[in-house]
Amino acid sequence: MVGKKKMEINTNQFDSEKLNSYISIFDNVFPTNVLDTFIKVCETQKEWQDATIVNEKYPDTVVNKKTRNTKVWQLNNIFGESKTEIHWSNLFIKIFNDYTKKYQQRLNVEPFPCKVNTVQALKYEPGGFFQLHSDHGFKTPRTLSFIYFVNDSYEGGSLIFATPNRDKDLEIDKKKNRLIVWPSNFLYPHTVKPVEKGIRYTVVAWAL
Repeated sequence: MVGKKKMEINTNQFDSEKLNSYISIFDNVFPTNVLDTFIKVCETQKEWQDATIVNEKYPDTVVNKKTRNTKVWQLNNIFGESKTEIHWSNLFIKIFNDYTKKYQQRLNVEPFPCKVNTVQALKYEPGGFFQLHSDHGFKTPRTLSFIYFVNDSYEGGSLIFATPNRDKDLEIDKKKNRLIVWPSNFLYPHTVKPVEKGIRYTVVAWAL
């Protein structure tokens, strides 16, 4: 009788490369004409608001530009104020849900129920940034996170994932029409470095 192999766990070491393998990158998410149309929508959109952060001391989110300095356009598919908002919200939800399945297949993990419930377009102007943070929290229970690079015609604004020992931080190459998917939990803190020139447009979403 062959016994099961015993696995030893070394708690003094952490393999950042294995951790990063759960961050998936998908390119050419939308047809070029669809992306070009959305870029024009972002450039002419007038509903940008100061982005907020969750503050455990207050019942509502708050604006804190020392932590997060960017603009947000909330894309609502039910209570949207315009047909444009509803259209793009539904489209991103559909596409991101499709890529949730592709993400699970790529990792060869047991399929788990997970649906996108929040979609936001973000506008980072020169000087815009988001300090190191994780997406999952007591007030924001999330399973998967998504960032879609709408454009790449800007300087700075790098998306960087920090690893525990900080010696193998992962910088994602900016490329328009690129989608990044990763677990929302505390193991994946990330930051957006200040934009130096141009405007950085992205779409972010979270799934439960």
